[in-house]
Amino acid sequence: MKKIIQYLNKFYTTQFSWIEFIIALFFLIGFCFFRYYHYIPYNGGKISLLTSWWYDAYFANNKFGFHFILYATPLLVGYLVSSIIHKEWHFWTNPKFLFLVVFGVAVFSFRTNISFYIKDFLDQNYTYEHLDWLKSITTTVGRGLFLFVALYIYWFVVDRKNQPFYGFTTKNFDTKPYFVMLLIMVPLIAAASTQADFLTTYPRVQKLLSLNIEVSNHWKHFAIYEFLYGLDFFTIEFFFRGFMILAFVGIVGPRAIIPMAYIYFVIHWNKPMGELISSFFGGSLLGVIAYYSKSIIGGIIVHVGIAWMMEIGAFISKYFFP
Repeated sequence: MKKIIQYLNKFYTTQFSWIEFIIALFFLIGFCFFRYYHYIPYNGGKISLLTSWWYDAYFANNKFGFHFILYATPLLVGYLVSSIIHKEWHFWTNPKFLFLVVFGVAVFSFRTNISFYIKDFLDQNYTYEHLDWLKSITTTVGRGLFLFVALYIYWFVVDRKNQPFYGFTTKNFDTKPYFVMLLIMVPLIAAASTQADFLTTYPRVQKLLSLNIEVSNHWKHFAIYEFLYGLDFFTIEFFFRGFMILAFVGIVGPRAIIPMAYIYFVIHWNKPMGELISSFFGGSLLGVIAYYSKSIIGGIIVHVGIAWMMEIGAFISKYFFP
């Protein structure tokens, strides 16, 4: 843990701004208000304003546009606030920075929308007893492959001579601090696993209505789903702490960390509020570690580990101690 504490202390003493942090808190509060508390009439009922925008985009077949705006807005807000606070504007006139913003947001938006394309294709062309399971695992694999291929092409063309593949390095890497972090998370996840809103979302496998925990033949489907569910967080960590930090670092330096946390926070908009809020702080922490260590391996251990622990905690709470 000593090395991680050193990273955090260095960031706090040389880069951290309380004003920037407070502005970020106001952004979080405002976003949570429009997501969870500001309800409007919609088709005879009431839903949050953000959810209504999502439904409008879905039915207008403009899901990519919705996600592009949803992701680009917090990223640009984060960089704008950073420029104002730190009086650094030079990167706004850098074509590479502008390209990276558009490219990164477009890639992740398309990655999100691949799920809809694959599910629509399977619905129209396949009949299978566990079609919901098939759609889930194929979308996870499909969007993960797309993300890796798209970013690998960019890295190979632009950055391969400058750095390893966006954090895939074990140079000077020690696994112990990250497993300690997972141990610290155990009681927090155990407490969350008793909450109703948490159990509404987790375990994620509960959405597979064609599978039954009491049927032994279905366990292999559960195992495959959970394995790929963990790999999905592997790709998430690669994109946010790898690409969004290490691809930008040559242009903006440590200023890449907080804007990345903004967009990382927003991608959790359909999760429980506690998870949404904690994602900003967790994303910032992992961003600092990735920036100074130039590795995402530790972040992958923590992120995938927490994801699986949340599944296990919710699974035990829901099925063994209801």
